[in-house]
Amino acid sequence: MDSRKETLKKIKSLLRFHKKGLTITDIAEKLHLNRNSTAKYLEILLISGDVDLNAIGPAKLYTLSQKMPVSAMLKFAADIILLIDNEMHVLDANENALQILGTTREDLIGVRIQDIESPLIGRLSFPDVFEEIRTKGEIHREFKISLQNEDRHFRMRLIPTIFDNMDEGVTIIGEDITKQIQFEESLMISEMRYRAIVEDQIEFICRFTPKGIITFVNDAYCRYFGLQKDLILGNHHPLTLPEEDARLMKHHLASLTLENPSGTIEHRVIMPDGSVRWQFWTDHACFDANGNITEYQSVGMDTTEKQEQARKIRESEERYRMITEFSPFPISLNDRAGNFQYLNKRFIQVFGYTLADIPTELDWFSIAFPDRKERMNAIRAWKKGRGDEEQCEGKPLIFPVRCKNGTLRQIHFCPITLFNGEQFVVYEDFTDKTESERLRSVLASIVNTSDDAIDLYQSLKSSSDAR
Repeated sequence: MDSRKETLKKIKSLLRFHKKGLTITDIAEKLHLNRNSTAKYLEILLISGDVDLNAIGPAKLYTLSQKMPVSAMLKFAADIILLIDNEMHVLDANENALQILGTTREDLIGVRIQDIESPLIGRLSFPDVFEEIRTKGEIHREFKISLQNEDRHFRMRLIPTIFDNMDEGVTIIGEDITKQIQFEESLMISEMRYRAIVEDQIEFICRFTPKGIITFVNDAYCRYFGLQKDLILGNHHPLTLPEEDARLMKHHLASLTLENPSGTIEHRVIMPDGSVRWQFWTDHACFDANGNITEYQSVGMDTTEKQEQARKIRESEERYRMITEFSPFPISLNDRAGNFQYLNKRFIQVFGYTLADIPTELDWFSIAFPDRKERMNAIRAWKKGRGDEEQCEGKPLIFPVRCKNGTLRQIHFCPITLFNGEQFVVYEDFTDKTESERLRSVLASIVNTSDDAIDLYQSLKSSSDAR
């Protein structure tokens, strides 16, 4: 046996029985070797991966490596592995390599690598790459080839190697990264689509850390706040909120938890020009594996116009309430189904009925119009307001209504159908006006038929008593 190989074998055998390791001096003394020679042998074993070097303080201890030899690794590796000697002959290959190359081990072993007809080997540029390996050491290649009418992506490593027999050569390790590349391409496309959607959104979108550092903003956000994207990213963008809104915002963000990561809030913000705008935000907290918030993602929109419309509606409703509540005329509001929704104070004062007394139109007609003929006329008049019947011209909508205290009052109805189908009815009390007209008529009749003052007095007294 070669004296060098014999010495290397003795060193490995010695280390096998000294699990804690030995120094160069220890090994040289035990094997009766020159210290410099021992150091060179250990360097060869380090390169081949047979021993490990551990520095403990100033001491350097060599131990027998627990790594699997290349020859054993061939049986288990999922990657493509080819072992090439210095003459560029194939020494060995694993099953994955044989399958990719479309050959058998018997046909492959001993063949010069550049003579193998395969697009995979062709892309490695043998024999020129051998000189590059000698000069630079380990080199990497990544490329796409066509195998069986399918595009495949490979990442290749060409590593200078010292084999078990101490001969030098190259180990080719190839990884099929097709699925990874396809995933990355799909992810890139998805990100591009996502970014296009986000950038085209009219809503403003941002992401920020719990400390308020902006990590992303879309164009709409920058336009709205008058910011430059490249200047705001990585910095704070403090928003000025009224004190009450600032408290609400702080409470809102604090309420986002792992169990409840999303929430919405609408608040005011003071713009750089001093104007106050309303914004509606949907916020989502992102968490790490330990449950800590790493980032907030927020999607917002300006709701100032909506708030302004809501304010006008509230003011309109308040004006409507004031008008109807303090109107000198009785007013009622009915829904499409004939249920009373509202009676103003004057209605209750004049008629004495409340919503509890007349919850529906049917109850109202039954109580307020005891005379069947007058009831049917009133119902017809009511329907005119709804448009259920054609308008009858020339007939005033004045009917005698029985109040809760039993008195009859002459009431003029003015029904109006609203856009939502509800019926708004204004009632005008003509009772006193009708009585005055009756008295004037009686007086005129008496004056025309009486010959003297005594008769006139008796007639007036009789008329007054009759009233």
